[in-house]
Amino acid sequence: LLWPRRGSATERFHEGRCFVESSASSMSSLSLSLSISLFLSLSLALSLSSSPLDHTLAGARRDLRTCIASVDCSSEWSDEVAYLQSHIQLRSKSSSFAELVDACQLGEVPLASARCQVARLQASRPMAWIHVPKSGTTLGNALLHLPGMCPLLPPGFVLDASRHGACVVGGQIDQSCPGSFSSGGRYNFGDHSGLGGIYKSSVEGHGVVMLRQPEQRIISGYFYDQHDWPKEHFHRPAKDLLEYAQVCSGCAVKILTRKAIDGDLSTGYTVCGNPPPATTVEVTLAKQRLRSGFVFVGITDEWDLSICLLHAIFGGSCLATDFEVVRLGSNRSENLYDTSELMGYKDLADGALFEEASAVFSENLQRYNVSYESCKSCFQQASSFK
Repeated sequence: LLWPRRGSATERFHEGRCFVESSASSMSSLSLSLSISLFLSLSLALSLSSSPLDHTLAGARRDLRTCIASVDCSSEWSDEVAYLQSHIQLRSKSSSFAELVDACQLGEVPLASARCQVARLQASRPMAWIHVPKSGTTLGNALLHLPGMCPLLPPGFVLDASRHGACVVGGQIDQSCPGSFSSGGRYNFGDHSGLGGIYKSSVEGHGVVMLRQPEQRIISGYFYDQHDWPKEHFHRPAKDLLEYAQVCSGCAVKILTRKAIDGDLSTGYTVCGNPPPATTVEVTLAKQRLRSGFVFVGITDEWDLSICLLHAIFGGSCLATDFEVVRLGSNRSENLYDTSELMGYKDLADGALFEEASAVFSENLQRYNVSYESCKSCFQQASSFK
């Protein structure tokens, strides 16, 4: 099976909307992509059943070499082909991806195998990217380029500072990534909406998130034009960093527990800028949701390992765009911010959640055998795409 090459395509922006101008060959390849998507569904249905074709495919297997932490990434096959082949090979006693994921977790199927990666990825669809402000827009690029998630995106498409708003708000992600990402009850892909009203319906079992050390996130937000400061509520900017921190702390806890759609300023504030402090009840609920409802938890301060872990869980190539900073703050530093300017203030709510996230992250590093040593092939592959 050969994966078609897409033709050239260019993007242009007009009045805040994103358009794609494609050549005839590009449009033809998009049609092929749609056909292959239908073929994937058919082959998957066949592969989950026991039939003569199933046994025939079993005798015609090829080795799959997907870029995961502990496997050499060199292969004549693209990740798309590996993804397609693994759909064809996917056979299990279970009749659903969720059951196969359980089998992988129990060790009945090798945890790092392509079968388990495909099952985990498919079971997580539609993914719900929970984007805590100043914790890594770059994660969006890594998610968009996971195998088979966005077959209709233009070649080489990446989110950057300009496209993050223009294309996404215009609905390109929903159109180009059919069924891959959840946007119900939210403003758009990668926004900062709260989950209070949509956790059960759209997030539980599908959430992905990066969390950042709370005081570092607060200082970064302050220098990014006082991100989330409720100007409509106070009718003025924060007078200093400390006042900003006191109002905007507990941001991650608020996002995981409170009901609010990012972009709806009728209340005078975003969910992170919601003035009432996060409560102990909300902290407990946020920790429970993080541990039980998220299929991926990364740590911004451990970005490289987080991206490597993402690919160890779901497969796919490690790309240079997985590691490039998308949205630079005006006072961004390669080093950690000096927290002494907070005069000893601590974000206790997000601190408790970050501690839980760090524990989940460490457990998954061990579970999927991810370390800087095992991730060398991932990092080398990403460098080759620069």
